Amino acid sequence: MNPGDLFVGEGATLREALERVSKTGKGLALVVDAERRLLGIATDGDLRKAILRGVPLAALVDEAMNRSPIVGAAGISTADALGLMRSRAIRQLPIVDDRRNVVDVLFFEKLLEPQPLPNAAVIMAGGTGSRLRPLTEATPKPLLTIGGKPLLEIMIERLRIAGFRQIFMTLHYMSHVIREYFGDGTRFGVSIDYHLEESPRGTAGSLHDLRREFDRPFLLVNADILTKCDFREMLKFHERHRAVMTVGTVPYTVDMPYGILEVDGERLAGVTEKPRFDFVINAGIYVVSPLAIELTLRPGGAVDVPEVINRLMELKQHVVAFPIREYWLDVGRHPDFEKANRDVAEGLLE
Repeated sequence: MNPGDLFVGEGATLREALERVSKTGKGLALVVDAERRLLGIATDGDLRKAILRGVPLAALVDEAMNRSPIVGAAGISTADALGLMRSRAIRQLPIVDDRRNVVDVLFFEKLLEPQPLPNAAVIMAGGTGSRLRPLTEATPKPLLTIGGKPLLEIMIERLRIAGFRQIFMTLHYMSHVIREYFGDGTRFGVSIDYHLEESPRGTAGSLHDLRREFDRPFLLVNADILTKCDFREMLKFHERHRAVMTVGTVPYTVDMPYGILEVDGERLAGVTEKPRFDFVINAGIYVVSPLAIELTLRPGGAVDVPEVINRLMELKQHVVAFPIREYWLDVGRHPDFEKANRDVAEGLLE
């Protein structure tokens, strides 16, 4: 981000500094003089502690700021910046030149993020969310909040953290609401392009329209998935196995509440009391090579992803299964929605 977005002048009040912290969401304000020289840092914690001490909001920010903040020199390496931040237990590091002009601000979490990927991600967000009515009558399912944040925003954050910067969304139901919320994606650290389906095309129908956007494998995900899946590792798995398509899988167990009988005509051959059945199910997360679109999709058709998978297997193409061992939940029904909120509150996605 532009470090100037964090600046407040040396004559700023606590109220103005708090407003700056709130507006940027970065947890601090940089107090600078007229020539952008750093005078001090006022973190959200510094400002609130000052207020608790009885410092009025109209007081100057220098009554709350740290006058001797830890800074990095212009040109500091990522490794050295991370080392300095770890050793001093700080989350933000202003970078200054030899005149103490602020030239950048580094954030610990940002430095830990992997390098951007050249691969795109496609989010299928066109469903009507009928199983979650009446919640979805006025709000599209991807914008239902989980722990105070829209489900789709959580997915976009995880994609960004994994290194995805180019995201395509396929939309149908209440598309304008989703577009208004996410815009071009800049606010979320990504670039978002939208593909509007005038009529439902199935989960894979729009991929033919988007085919020219992909010159390498891309990630394809359902918008109603809550997961900590390692997307980068899934891409590596796809490439390592030279697959035309990779299907994310999760284990699923069904406990039968009744005894199961084996019957041979009128003869009872056996009884299994309340058995447990273990399955491997489709996680709604895929890596797709452009060849898969070329081989299976046609213009204007409506097709779901399982049909694409079956067609590829019929054509003897290499389709592989990637086991997802991290947290995963399909937020498709009311019990799932309630569980998602409980899980986020318990920190299972952190």
